[in-house]
Amino acid sequence: MIRLFLFCLGCLLTTIISASEQPHNKVGEFSQEKYFAGFTKPFISSGVFTLDPEQLKWQVTKPVINTLLIKSGQVYVENAQGEAVLQAGAAPFVNLLQAIISHDLDALGQQFTLSDDTQAGCSLLLPKDQLLSQLFVSFQLCTSDGNVQQVRLNEHNANYTIIHFNYLAPAAAEIN
Repeated sequence: MIRLFLFCLGCLLTTIISASEQPHNKVGEFSQEKYFAGFTKPFISSGVFTLDPEQLKWQVTKPVINTLLIKSGQVYVENAQGEAVLQAGAAPFVNLLQAIISHDLDALGQQFTLSDDTQAGCSLLLPKDQLLSQLFVSFQLCTSDGNVQQVRLNEHNANYTIIHFNYLAPAAAEIN
């Protein structure tokens, strides 16, 4: 359950933190680098995402295919038959995920201390919530032109994840 939460939260923070600033859908590609203490090379995954008013669809295409859906206040994973299977245990995080998706700064302010980062165009989020603070030291969100371009999730064990985004023109791509 913690791995699912980390995956969901990392993915959502990076792709959606600025989504409500613009009313249209967001479609794009991502690459995710997971760095583990003691290893020189990161574990790299990549895929596509789409965000519309009804749902977020986050589809990892490499190295394995995996699809995550956030809709109707719930977290789902698509099974091999393409059916959305509800992820038990994710319910406690739905409010946080909804705050991130809607870029609700008041709600995020209840979960995080928000401040400008030393890197231009970036913000630092320090978790206030006990569970989040047990999992993460901080989040760094970097934006440009109203879109999140990069997110870094720093863990207590010196592991960290960096996610990069490339946004596509609205008609250029959709996730089926």
